Amino acid sequence: MPEANSAGHRPERPAWFLGLAQYEKPDYRPAFRQLANTVLPLLGVLALMFYTVTQGISYWLTLALSLPATGLLMRTFIFLHDACHGSFFPSPRANAALGFIIGVLTLTPFGQWRWSHLKHHGSFANLDRRGLGDILTMTVEEYRSAPRREQLKYHIYRHPLFIFGLGSSMLFGLLYRFPIKGAKRPERNSVWLTDIVILALVAASALTVGVRPFFLVMGPVWFIAFTLGVWLFYVQHQFQGVYWAREGEWDFLRASLEGASYYRLPRVLQWVTGNIGLHHLHHLRPRIPNYRLQQAFDATPAVHIIPLTLRTSLHTLRLNLYNEERKRMIGFRELAHSGGSMDGPEQSA
Repeated sequence: MPEANSAGHRPERPAWFLGLAQYEKPDYRPAFRQLANTVLPLLGVLALMFYTVTQGISYWLTLALSLPATGLLMRTFIFLHDACHGSFFPSPRANAALGFIIGVLTLTPFGQWRWSHLKHHGSFANLDRRGLGDILTMTVEEYRSAPRREQLKYHIYRHPLFIFGLGSSMLFGLLYRFPIKGAKRPERNSVWLTDIVILALVAASALTVGVRPFFLVMGPVWFIAFTLGVWLFYVQHQFQGVYWAREGEWDFLRASLEGASYYRLPRVLQWVTGNIGLHHLHHLRPRIPNYRLQQAFDATPAVHIIPLTLRTSLHTLRLNLYNEERKRMIGFRELAHSGGSMDGPEQSA
């Protein structure tokens, strides 16, 4: 993660930032506790769902069971996320093995996802380094100068029904099946190996419970999990007041505290999402395991920023473009009201 300024000098870090290093040490005990209270129940619920489908029990019960299964799968993905940063287990090999296994379960090639996600940590909130591991965000000037066809594509991409519906399923179900541009051999191999194992699981299902029951069980779980997962990633960097800067002005501390959100969720949802709502803290210290984030937050008043809530986070859906002149997010409607000029009168987004 680049923390030096444009002159190549590393600025001094405040004492509270240095003090956060004490929470970075991974520990097998809380890690295995989390696996026990998440993965084992997940496998149990999935087994029950397969039972309801194969025994001809009402599919409404199967769909009802998909809700706790979705929550447990999302929490499991957070363990993959920690493994990506080398922070779930103390052992790099154990993190890689866990990441690969969870990657198969979530249709996510761990090696490639780790590569792109670490790139995201080095480029988030940087207007000159967008494009990898991000929600696509255009500036007003870029949008205005784009051909009409590109504007239409961007409108479709940013529409909630696409980005959180079809788009999220396409990302995990289709796009993750292929290497992305710039990926090197280890990352490409992780994609093909993950695909092979997924195909083997589908084939094994075809020979046992059947392909149809497999997708009747996993289909709704994957769809809901992917939709909510993309939503979580969206609100982490798309909100009013978010910090964006050009390369020469980009500041690591500001980017972490103002370019990533604190999404304060009800306790049960915070458990399901593995404390990832403390995303600003995660960007400050990405090697803090999810099981220590709350402790680090509570002990560090400097990171107690204004949070997003479930209610206020819904307003982010209206924010589509970044006004670089005014350093604020705006919506398509606001741009239209200003006559397409990024210096027009401010309206409600």
